[in-house]
Amino acid sequence: MKARVALITLTTALAFGLALPAAASSDNPAKDAKRLELLQANAGESRDTVKFLRPMHGYEVVDAQHVLVWETPHKAWLLDLRESAACNGLNREITVGIEALYDTLNTSNGYVVGDHGLRCRIEVIREVDVKAWKQAERKAGIRS
Repeated sequence: MKARVALITLTTALAFGLALPAAASSDNPAKDAKRLELLQANAGESRDTVKFLRPMHGYEVVDAQHVLVWETPHKAWLLDLRESAACNGLNREITVGIEALYDTLNTSNGYVVGDHGLRCRIEVIREVDVKAWKQAERKAGIRS
């Protein structure tokens, strides 16, 4: 029982320790949709786990079902979240946390946590080819 409480405490501490300001979506829904389309097109194969060798660099809430986690300024992972009522307002949260044990994102028990403690389960983790994605955005006219 004590080990379970310690594990829950560690998870909670990590979730709040990784809380960063959430990026708000733009005022242009068409641009946001195109950005997500290009992110998905430049994301690789699904992975069950991702081990970070250093603290996460940052993250962006793309929409209610997608979060972009930056491992470094040049390496990013697209998280697809399970569709649920808990995730509906995620893109309007001031901060979100990412529950990650031992600096590892995973699909078996990984969550993105909103301001009010609502948890969104991570279903898919895919590495984004950041260079190709940014180039595709420039070509589409949504990045300068």
